[in-house]
Amino acid sequence: MTRIASKFGIAAALTLGMISTAAAQRTTNPTRPVEVSKGEVVTVKPETVYVTRRDTVTMRYRDTVTVMGATMTRWDTVMVMETVDRPSGAYFGLGAGAFYPSAGIGQGQIPGYAFQMNLGVDPMGSPLGFRITAQLARPDEAQPYANLGARPTIMNFTGDLKLRLPFFGSSRFPQIGLYGIGGLAYIRHQALREQSTQGPTGSDVVIANNGRYADTFGYTVGGGGTVNLGHKKDLFLELRAINFNRSGFEGSHQFPIILGINWY
Repeated sequence: MTRIASKFGIAAALTLGMISTAAAQRTTNPTRPVEVSKGEVVTVKPETVYVTRRDTVTMRYRDTVTVMGATMTRWDTVMVMETVDRPSGAYFGLGAGAFYPSAGIGQGQIPGYAFQMNLGVDPMGSPLGFRITAQLARPDEAQPYANLGARPTIMNFTGDLKLRLPFFGSSRFPQIGLYGIGGLAYIRHQALREQSTQGPTGSDVVIANNGRYADTFGYTVGGGGTVNLGHKKDLFLELRAINFNRSGFEGSHQFPIILGINWY
């Protein structure tokens, strides 16, 4: 019984080995003819499987171009125009300076000093304005006539038209201005040595009204220049002629030169 089982085991092992060999042969040589029943030979064609793979390649490169030659430099000029707004509107001013007497009061007085106060208006957009000026002048008496009385006092009150001139109003001189001024004057003075036309020789220098204040009217004309100081301030320098003529005396001229500031 044992021998029979051994034979069957050997036979089974041989059979399995033959099957494995045949399977291996079919795998390694798929085109080998295979015998089928009825003695026919069939050729097995292998199937072709196509696998498509797409590779994307990105190439980056930089070209450097060097140009050899002369170097040209071009300068662009940019002009910046700055405009300065001139002060306008109502203003108040103070000033002081020198005082020069002439003509009918030029013989009895020598130059002195003067103080001035301005109150006016320069309308925006208009060159014509108006100003009221009060001035106190103190010329000194000439030595030959010092014994006639005290030192002279002159008070000038004027109402003037003021014309601002556009000559320096361009962009080249934006901070500089010119103006002309003129109007009527009321003059009140004391101890003023005046040259009389009623004396024996027509050239006597006297003090009228026994040293009391004398009143008269006249006119004024002059001009000046301004420099804009910013913050609504103007520095001004002006020269005026204040003229008056009283009956029995020579015509008299005053020339105050005033430096001051107007605040708008």
